Order: sequence, then C-alpha cells, then structure tokens
Amino acid sequence: MPTVKTILSDGPGIWFAPPGIDCLGCHFRAPTEVGYVADRRRLVLPSRLRSRAGLLAVSLGALLWGTAGVSVQIIHERSGLSAVPIGFLRLGIAGVAVFAVRGLRGVRAAVAVTRADPWVVAGAGVGLGAYQALYFIGVQDVGVSVSTLISLAVAPVALTVVAAVRRRRLPALLQVGTVVVAVAGLVLISLRPGSGSGSHPLIGLGASFLSGLGYAATTILNRRLVRRADPLLLAGLTSAIGAIVLLPLAVASGLYWPSDALSGGYLGYVGVVTTVAAYGLFFTGLRTTPSETAGVLTLLEPLAAAVLAALVLHESLSGLGVVGAVLMLAAIAGLYLRAPEVEPHEAVTAA
Repeated sequence: MPTVKTILSDGPGIWFAPPGIDCLGCHFRAPTEVGYVADRRRLVLPSRLRSRAGLLAVSLGALLWGTAGVSVQIIHERSGLSAVPIGFLRLGIAGVAVFAVRGLRGVRAAVAVTRADPWVVAGAGVGLGAYQALYFIGVQDVGVSVSTLISLAVAPVALTVVAAVRRRRLPALLQVGTVVVAVAGLVLISLRPGSGSGSHPLIGLGASFLSGLGYAATTILNRRLVRRADPLLLAGLTSAIGAIVLLPLAVASGLYWPSDALSGGYLGYVGVVTTVAAYGLFFTGLRTTPSETAGVLTLLEPLAAAVLAALVLHESLSGLGVVGAVLMLAAIAGLYLRAPEVEPHEAVTAA
C-alpha cells in the first residue's frame, strides 16, 4: 500500500500534501497530487513523531546489543566455545527462529524480497557475517578494547562522510560535533590498561577498520531494504545469510552445541533477543532515521556493555570511563533534542 509523506484535508475524503504528515492508505499518482483517503481514522501521523519513534527504536536495539557481550562471556566461560562459533550459532538461531514463526509465508516473503533486490540482500547478509568475522579477527590480533573502539568509531564517521557526498554538501557543524563528542566518549570508555596487546597488532587494526566499514555499508543497504521489507523478516533473512558466511570459520574454530543447559539458554537469548529483536528494532528505526544518525545511536551498545559488565561481571569502570559515558550520553541526547532531519529520498514508498 503506498505511503505519501504529507496530507491535508480539502473536503470529505480528499487530502493533499504539505510537508510534515504521513498518510497511510492514500491513492495517488504523484506525491504532489490530491489523493483519496481510504480510512481517515488511521492516517495522520506527524513526521516529528515518526522521527522520534525511529530514534527510540534504534536506541533500544543498540541497548539490546549491549547485553550480548556479557552473555557471550558467560557462554565462553561455561562451555569453552570461542567467539566465532558463538557468532555462527547466534545468527543461525536468529534465522531459524524467524522462519519457524513465520512459516511458509515468511519463506515466500523472503524469496520475494530477494528477487526484488538480490544484490542488496546478498550484500546485507554477507556483510553481516563478514564484519563480525573481521571483528573476531581484530579481537584475536589486537585485543578486545582496541578492536571494539576502532570498529565502532569508524562506522558513524564513514556514514557521515557518505551522507555528505550523497547530498553534495558538507555536514552541519552540530552534526560533526555530535560525532566527535560521541567518538571521544567511546575512546575514553573503551581503552583500558593493557589495551592493544594482541599478537598481530597491524593485522588486528586493519581487520577492525574493515569491520567498521562493513558495518557502515550494511547499514546503508539495510536502510534501502526496510522501505519494502518487514524488519523482523529482514533480520531473519540477513542472519541466515550471515550464518552461512561464518560457518567455515566456525567449524575451523571448533563448532559444537554446549552440553551445559545455562550456556544453551544464553545462546537462545543472544540469538532471539540480541539478534532478532535488536535488529528488528534497528531496522524499524532505519525507516525514519538517517544512516549517519543511526551510526551514532548504536554507540549505546558499548556504553550498555560497559555498565552491564560493571554490574554483572564486577569489572571496574575508571574515572575516564565515566567521563566517556557522560560524553556519549550528551551526544545521543543532542540527537533527540535537535529538530528531526528530513532526508532527500522519495516522498512515496511502499508500505
């Protein structure tokens, strides 16, 4: 069903399109033409409210991602599974869960989405598996803190640059300042004594950098897909493709299902909650949130992970870490307080 960005009443059932309001259920030939409203009771939704809801969905998704680190650490300590097999099982569980719930209808919908944009779907799924694999390589070769810092800091910077190139204008000073403050906070909260002590630091740095670029690229691809695909279905589809990408690495690293019931429960949690639910929220938010804004909001993930590690695993958060957390929260609060951004994409999309 088509969606037009803007409507205003001009008599019973006749609406036209000034900026700022969305219309669901309108029939029209062009975004500037008068359209007939099928059901007026479910039509009017201010774009400011849609923008705020999108920011909240991305933020909630990032917070759920932040709980994965502690869960993975518990799985590793109890079962001996390394990061790559856990990553494969996480994505595999996510794909199976989505298509088990959606059934044959979900499979047909996934096939339809793939046929409509095969290269974009393949890029999003392969990118999901690839940037996770590169992140795991970075962790192994340069350490967790440095790899996390680089991979997460690269993404919002890259997304901001790409957005500026596409719009053919420099980003606003406030936008640049938000990214700088958020990344500065990430640096303070990520780096700890002994950081960067991996066995092959140059390889680790390169892999972490490529992981961040991969995450930025998949964000752009997924933002294109969510305009026509159901977010949860897209989460299951890309997870299934990503699992296929990780399978060879997982087998080489020692893939098995843990005999410990608690580890199995945590695997179910990271598959369903921190993957299906988190990516579903993230993709829902991407419908109305610019990619570069989403990139900054996802920095809530390491913030949530640091706080949760302090509470559950009793890891200390230094004074600089607290300052970093405050900077990150300030940058994210700025995104909520400033006026919603309107991206120069089509006014008419498929609902």
